[in-house]
Amino acid sequence: MSRRRRTIAFSAIKFLVPLLIISWLVWRVEPEQWEALRDRPIDYPLLVLAILASLLAFCISFFRWWLLVRCQGISIGIIEAFRLGAIGFLLSFVSAGSVGGDLFKMVFLARRSPGKGLEAVASVIVDRGVGLLGLIWLVALAMSQAGRPSNPELTRIGDLAVVLALLGTAVLLLLVLGGRAIDRSLSRAARWRYVGGWIDRVAGPIRVFHRHPWVFLGALPLSLAVHLSLAVGAYLIARGLYGDLAPGIGDHFVIFPIANLASALPIAPAGLGVLEAAMEWLYRVVPAEPTVASGTLVALVCELVKVIMAIIGMIFYWVADGELKSSLAAAQTPVATE
Repeated sequence: MSRRRRTIAFSAIKFLVPLLIISWLVWRVEPEQWEALRDRPIDYPLLVLAILASLLAFCISFFRWWLLVRCQGISIGIIEAFRLGAIGFLLSFVSAGSVGGDLFKMVFLARRSPGKGLEAVASVIVDRGVGLLGLIWLVALAMSQAGRPSNPELTRIGDLAVVLALLGTAVLLLLVLGGRAIDRSLSRAARWRYVGGWIDRVAGPIRVFHRHPWVFLGALPLSLAVHLSLAVGAYLIARGLYGDLAPGIGDHFVIFPIANLASALPIAPAGLGVLEAAMEWLYRVVPAEPTVASGTLVALVCELVKVIMAIIGMIFYWVADGELKSSLAAAQTPVATE
């Protein structure tokens, strides 16, 4: 098979896999759940609000990444950052986890700003790390407000979230407020044999933390806003489908962040399948009173919002210029970022 045919076949498989996963998820929903849903009136205005809340979350995340890119000395407009974020989300939708979208953004920024390869990588990695830290903080806060769960697995998740949230925040504060102490440590490490040159290269992106402290400290509240908006969107979907029979918004502040954290693992395209399984389990163990609502169905509608975001990314790709498409092609093969 020629290289061109292999590329076409591989691209077709990447787009086909999410469709097969969604089809399998729809098939495994119990017939009783479909019947219960058909017998209930659907509140479409609430579903529209859920879509808007979820799209708002994506916009906040794109804005957060734009701030971090600017801190690294890379010139990029906010509209272009939103366009890149949408296309990156499209790529993550057809690859495991979010690796494909992150790699695309790294390659594009490195090509746009020669000599800023490490800074491009740093902007994406820090954005991903701060986003994950915000998600962990939301899990920890929601679990603390919900009280001590009776389920031992939930207890372990809550305890682990608190430890990781405190540890991650301590590292962030150290980098932001370390100032001269961090600079002196980096300068000494840069003189080490064998690894000194590499440390000297990464010192620049690290020093950005305490040169722009308010941006990095502000990135954490923005991350919390992202995941709060997504949790509100999931709650509105549940209310739109099941009305008063759906778990409350407090339950969703526990359910959706934990499920979203599980779906962030690079197991399936955009977390498809993982989110549904986690939501179904959490719908059974989190609410104080049993619910007839299906976590799988609610998660499936949440996935449809991701499809809408992916469609927006596809539109941006269709109207993209040659520079962007060249970076997209380069992201499909191993490349250097410098």
